Amino acid sequence: MPANPPKDPGLALVLTIIGFFFIAGLQYFYIGKYLKGFLFLITLGFLYIGTIISLFTITGETRRRNVLEGYR
Repeated sequence: MPANPPKDPGLALVLTIIGFFFIAGLQYFYIGKYLKGFLFLITLGFLYIGTIISLFTITGETRRRNVLEGYR
């Protein structure tokens, strides 16, 4: 059994949307990509362009992360 619980792609998407208004990068902290989350935090989501791209890619990244950690 993996040590970390599976991450919810829906919650990751909500955190991405929150990044437009409050703190960018929360979605990457949530899925465990701390360096990318920190870069989004200090650059305002790469001036919001990265945040827009994340709207379309974060659910897939979350699912890949779950598969890598042993979840389906």
